[in-house]
Amino acid sequence: MENTQFDAIFVIMIIVIVVSVAFSVFKNVNESIQNNKAPILEIPVRVMEKRVQRRRRNKNFSRNVFKVTFEDLDTLERHTFTVDELEFDQIVEGDIGYLKYQRKRYHAFQRDALAAEFEEDTTSNTDTQFKIED
Repeated sequence: MENTQFDAIFVIMIIVIVVSVAFSVFKNVNESIQNNKAPILEIPVRVMEKRVQRRRRNKNFSRNVFKVTFEDLDTLERHTFTVDELEFDQIVEGDIGYLKYQRKRYHAFQRDALAAEFEEDTTSNTDTQFKIED
């Protein structure tokens, strides 16, 4: 009898794992399809925040995820995207420019130097501190 209970629990665990993996794959494929169907937009924005999230898989391995939050200058709606480290290093909080994106997919940020010159609170400090999240 103990053996059949163990077998039943084992089968249930396998089913739960398979369903979880299938759901995750379906969710990611669906997200990609939705992003592909969406139009590519380019909007005027201000860089509101930069942050680094440390993702730890175990005590010996972690990686950084670089996120930037942009605010639409027309609607004040905020959009947060993951960017690569090189682009993250080139973006400064307070920058003004144009964000190109497709639903939840980041494409590019192009700084608009002329718009920044006319902003009252533009700073020239490129050593802006950013948040680090664990």
